[in-house]
Amino acid sequence: MNRIFMTMLLAALTLNVSAASKEKEPVEPFDRGLDRGKTVFIPKGTVGAGVSFSYSNYSIGNLSNDAGYQMLFSLLQDMHGNMLSFGIAPYVSYFFADNLSVGVRFDYDRSSLGLGNANLALGDALSLSLKDFNYLKQSYTASVTLRNYMPISASKRFAVFTEVRATGGYAQSETFRTEEGDKFGTYQDIYQFELGLVPGITAFITNEVAVELSVGLLGFNYQKVNQITNQVEHSQMENSGANFKINLFSLGLGLSFYIPTGDHRMKKSDK
Repeated sequence: MNRIFMTMLLAALTLNVSAASKEKEPVEPFDRGLDRGKTVFIPKGTVGAGVSFSYSNYSIGNLSNDAGYQMLFSLLQDMHGNMLSFGIAPYVSYFFADNLSVGVRFDYDRSSLGLGNANLALGDALSLSLKDFNYLKQSYTASVTLRNYMPISASKRFAVFTEVRATGGYAQSETFRTEEGDKFGTYQDIYQFELGLVPGITAFITNEVAVELSVGLLGFNYQKVNQITNQVEHSQMENSGANFKINLFSLGLGLSFYIPTGDHRMKKSDK
């Protein structure tokens, strides 16, 4: 019995030693294929320029039988007015490395709202009426940008990008109503700073021209507001905060031109 036990023990030790002596097979690290060094989407030394147009869409409910639409318009009645939002942003950039650029951009945004009439009914005993209400805002901002391109499946036509923006600027807003020929309202001077993250996608339609679509995602902002009401009352407000969400109101469509320099420039063949 002891001999059988010793034989089994020696066999187990022999198997353990032989297994430990075997070399482990090397395991290749997992790669998602996002290495920007493998594919040059835009080469170093390229100069970029373009313009971006912003688009804002304000909607309440999609259908007449939408619950939110019915609830809101059961409170707001006889509402008449118009709303306009517009933005334009020229920009230039320089690629100091493959797929990596630094640049500057300037933004102008204008939004306005005019309500000829709106009635708010909260019940039989409480109702409010608003007439000749107007809102206007204009903003001027400048940004320093750092953008990184990542080609899609090693493509030289389609890529996603991530842009970091440091933005500072000035805005003016005015809210007023007209009553019996007199104007009552509030005027604001707004100073603002923001550090934001803007992802997007770009597609080349020719060798030097591309279209881009971007949307605001992450932002840290600071704002200071100087306000005067009816040219009499003065006040001041400061606020700061951060947001991490897709901002559809900052959706931008742009057209860009990329001009290669040095050895990457296409040369005409001699005939």
